[in-house]
Amino acid sequence: MKISRLRVDQFRRFRQPFELRDFDPGLNLFAGPNEAGKSTLVAALRAAFFERHRSGTVEHLRPWGDASAAPEVELDFELDGTPCRLSKRFLGKKRCTLQFGTRTLDGTEAEDFIAEQLGFAFAAKGSSKAEHWGIPGLLWMEQGSAQDIRAAVTHATDHLRTALNASLGEIAGGDGDDVTNEVERLRNELLTPSSDRPRGAYAEALQAEQSLREALAKVDDDLLAFRQKVDRLAQLRREHDADAAQRPWEDLRARAAAAATALREAQSLQERLLVEKRSAHSLAERADLLRQQLDRWAAEASDAQSRAEAVTTAQRALDDALALAAPWQQRERDAQTQHDAARRTLALARARDNRRALVRDLDELRHKGETLAATLAQAEAEQARQLALQAEVAALEIRAGDLNALRDQARQLRELDIRRTAIATRLRFALEAGRELRIGDAVLSGDGERLLLDATTLTLPGYGRLRIEPGGGDLAALAREAAELQDRHASALARLGLASLDAAEARQQQHAHKLSDLKAAQATLKALAPQGVDALRAEGAALAGRAAELRQRLTAQAEEGDDALPPVAEAEAAEDTARRALAEATRRLADARNGCTAAQAALDAAQRELIAARARLDDPARAQQLADTRIALTDALAQQEAAALRIDELARQLDAARPQALAQDVERYTRSAEQIERSFAQRRDALTVLEVELQAAGAQGLDERRAALARDHAAAERRAGQLARRAGALDLLLRKLRDKRHALTQRLQAPLQAHLNHYLGLLFPGARITLDDSLSPGPLTRDSAGGSESGEVDALSFGAREQMGVIARLAYADLLKEAGKPTLLILDDALVHSDDARLERMKRVLFDAAQRHQVLLFTCHPDKWRDMGVPVRTLEAAL
Repeated sequence: MKISRLRVDQFRRFRQPFELRDFDPGLNLFAGPNEAGKSTLVAALRAAFFERHRSGTVEHLRPWGDASAAPEVELDFELDGTPCRLSKRFLGKKRCTLQFGTRTLDGTEAEDFIAEQLGFAFAAKGSSKAEHWGIPGLLWMEQGSAQDIRAAVTHATDHLRTALNASLGEIAGGDGDDVTNEVERLRNELLTPSSDRPRGAYAEALQAEQSLREALAKVDDDLLAFRQKVDRLAQLRREHDADAAQRPWEDLRARAAAAATALREAQSLQERLLVEKRSAHSLAERADLLRQQLDRWAAEASDAQSRAEAVTTAQRALDDALALAAPWQQRERDAQTQHDAARRTLALARARDNRRALVRDLDELRHKGETLAATLAQAEAEQARQLALQAEVAALEIRAGDLNALRDQARQLRELDIRRTAIATRLRFALEAGRELRIGDAVLSGDGERLLLDATTLTLPGYGRLRIEPGGGDLAALAREAAELQDRHASALARLGLASLDAAEARQQQHAHKLSDLKAAQATLKALAPQGVDALRAEGAALAGRAAELRQRLTAQAEEGDDALPPVAEAEAAEDTARRALAEATRRLADARNGCTAAQAALDAAQRELIAARARLDDPARAQQLADTRIALTDALAQQEAAALRIDELARQLDAARPQALAQDVERYTRSAEQIERSFAQRRDALTVLEVELQAAGAQGLDERRAALARDHAAAERRAGQLARRAGALDLLLRKLRDKRHALTQRLQAPLQAHLNHYLGLLFPGARITLDDSLSPGPLTRDSAGGSESGEVDALSFGAREQMGVIARLAYADLLKEAGKPTLLILDDALVHSDDARLERMKRVLFDAAQRHQVLLFTCHPDKWRDMGVPVRTLEAAL
């Protein structure tokens, strides 16, 4: 199968007709960026073959947002040497036509014929799916699906087996498979097909044996528990009798009471020690306060001396600040005078520049006004021309419906004339010399011909008259119909003020010319006045008003010695320098004044603090308070020493009593008594429970039950063993049969294996691959420095799996071609995950395959395929 032309219309991205032609019988490269339409063309090929033309589930073929579109695909191709054309339209006005040589097929017949030829099927309901695509689904690789080979092979297995050899079909369906299927059925009754787990009678036998074994184990556990409970009962009874006689918890409670008494005495010592420590702490705080008071009075004398020195220092600082402020007052006045002069000069310079700017603006406005006036004049002229053309267009306009009606009536009149001429009577005459005929007032002589459209009386002088009625009633009816139509046509022409259809056509052409002139005038007016003529007039008025305002402002600003003034930038720089000098003088003067104020404040504060310090030293009560404080400090230190002796004695007594150990003894003896008494009660309850359980177990007949279960378990073990041996034998026999069938299948798969090895050698030199029974690629073996390594194709990287998927499809194509089946290979953006080295090898593979098959390769990387010996055709160029 070789495609030579593809045309699509209203198909997804292609809203307008798009056509590719002149396909090469070998490799064809089509390139375009993402969303250029490559995948849309592949989808069109699939839809042309796989989808029924009457399918209602192909809405996705329409362009986005166009609910009325009717997607259409047309293909020219060659099949078995016969030229074919397949044309399909979906959704709207559905149709399907196949031209196969000289034979034409329509609708479902055409679709079924092409499906049989190419080896695929249609879905019984809904959209076509991968399981229906057969051979094309295997060889036409969608974007991102080249690596998925197994499912495509599964859907095309029957066609591939037919291409291999009919013998493979015999192996699959003959007596050998009947035996294999029967063995497999019997084996699968006992083992699951996937995991070889027991099932059916075998699983039931194992379950029964397991249940009896568990029941027997449970009875053994019950017997062991019974014996253990008997021993436990005797032990508990001995322990219970001993505790009942000795009552050990009473002795422990007595020990706990003695320890509690000793603990209370120790706690009394702790309270006394705490009281003494608080008293000693109060004495220490009082001594510290007295020391601090003595230190404070000693510091007051030193502070008075420091205050006197601070007053002297503050007076010197005030004198220095006053001396520093005097010169800055004069500097600040000089800087103010200079700044005022610089400001006046700057104002005059700016006024001079403003006048010059007004003159420039006024000149610019004058130029704009002149240009706008010229444009306004042109626009008004074009507006007048546009109005005149609008009137002419309106006068010449003929509605399309009226013109079409005139054309239709003229066509009908012509058709009626033709029909009347066809059925009219043609009268040919050849009269002898001197002889004549009369038709109405006309006299005929000699040779001639007359066409009789109406009933006519023919006068034969000397013989009589002949009445000829041509065409019977049909001609009369046509004449009436023509008369009525001629009347309507004349009425329509009169209503439009026209003499004939030719006049109407001429008037329509004049209307078109005038309309074209009107559009040109409108465009010219739009270019001259985008916002309209009124906007131009308004703009002119605004410019005039602005110019008047500028002239008034210019008149108000009189020139005052402009030539002597410096430039504005120079005046601004001088003003800025004077302003900064003034600011600096003002800041320095303010700092000096702030220093004077701060120095005066510091002097006043120092004088006040000196007066207060001397007043405290001269107080008469200060000496008596100092003596009393020293006596109180001596008494506090003596009391603190006595309290320390009492604390040491109480601490020694408390260490000897060990109150923490006494508290632990109380807790330990109390908890031990409670524990022993609680254990005694629990043991008594346990004895009662064990006695009841032993009585119940003795009535169950455990020994008899164990003997019965042991007998049943032995029988179940024998049954499970028999089924296990049967399942093993059937499984072994099934493996032997399958191995034998696989060996024969391998011999029949040799042609496909040879094609696959041919391409595999180009991609992986020295590699080997096997085929499984479904004809899918199996384990791949490659030689390396460390020896051979083997693994499944599915374990390879994504790029390697994609490459293997492509070469496998090429091998299937070679096999199908040898069997006389049609082949066409489509690769939609395949091999994009291949590195440069692998891609170079795959190019060799594709070039080799293109010698035998037509290959359509769509790519968004044209620069990678320029070395394939064929031109790269871009979809943009085709558009």
